[in-house]
Amino acid sequence: MAKSDKVRVAVLGAAAFSEVAHIPGVNAHPQGEVVALYSRDLARAQEMAGRTNVPLVTDDLEALLARDDIDAVTVPSTNLNHYLYTVAALKAGKHVFCEKPMALNAEQAAKMTRAAQERGLVNQMSFIFRYTLCVREMRRLIAAGAIGTPHYVTIEQQGYSWFRQQQQTWRTFAGEHGAGQLGEMGSHCFDTVNFVCGHTSGYIAELAAITHLIPRTVEGPDGQPQPVETLDLASCLIRTQKGLGGEIITSRATPSHSQLGGMGVVVVTGEKGALLANLTRGNAEVMQRLEPGKSWEPVTLPPEATDGTPHAIYRMLGSFVDSVLRGGVDPDQDADFEAGYRTQSAIDATIAGGASHRWEPVATAI
Repeated sequence: MAKSDKVRVAVLGAAAFSEVAHIPGVNAHPQGEVVALYSRDLARAQEMAGRTNVPLVTDDLEALLARDDIDAVTVPSTNLNHYLYTVAALKAGKHVFCEKPMALNAEQAAKMTRAAQERGLVNQMSFIFRYTLCVREMRRLIAAGAIGTPHYVTIEQQGYSWFRQQQQTWRTFAGEHGAGQLGEMGSHCFDTVNFVCGHTSGYIAELAAITHLIPRTVEGPDGQPQPVETLDLASCLIRTQKGLGGEIITSRATPSHSQLGGMGVVVVTGEKGALLANLTRGNAEVMQRLEPGKSWEPVTLPPEATDGTPHAIYRMLGSFVDSVLRGGVDPDQDADFEAGYRTQSAIDATIAGGASHRWEPVATAI
């Protein structure tokens, strides 16, 4: 595709995040345009399209993907549909931006990755923390040797919120939501370790895990109780290919102890010090540095890091438009489907480790 062309995008799903991120994120790029919105709930899609000025609305996915005036799709639907819609779009020759978690399991993620690679189509994952200034700076400083050789990484991502959902939704069921909290936020945590430390320490290669589901029911559409099937907590010890150790906790069943806000905190420590960054959508970023014998000190970030605007949304969806224009992702910034596969393998290993009480292997490549 020539750089002068518009990238014409169909959004496959009328989820809330479609309106918050996918539609405005693509449209904010001068060469990006959301031209269609698909949903099985046509009325919901029509209402959203009216608010966001999307010209075409449909509940016929096959017909939409057959159009030659659609270059690419984004997939902000249920976790089960990440696999179904992505494979259908790739078969139709469309470039794909997929929400996290990539799929319900690593087998699906591998099929998605191979399908994209075999067709030479752009494939990109929605790992938004890669597009925050603090996480990018952390990656750069680690690569520059600012803290020496990293020997431990931690991510704390907690929020005591398991009780909020009282009505049945697709997130109630493992067959549609997959691994629950582990998939929704754990996928981000695994990718953050791989992105920040992978170029120096290798990718996560094994882990040991504890998982937990709080037994409870929610109200179904018929008024009857429906058991919740998806995980509320996962806590992992991890080890990368080159021996970097660490721990990750992602939980909606325990309270956060961080005072920094956002959706979690990552800390990487080496013999020359430590770096800390919070995990946000780019609206209220925090970064700190610790040197031996000193106190934590703030790392100066550009003013936009704290101006209240979720800049990472626009950088992320804009990067997908750029990827389509140039015919591939930027490996120094973007997560392709193979990166998504690595996180999905880590999710599967966490579930297996929670049951086996043993260290489990994590795939680092297809």
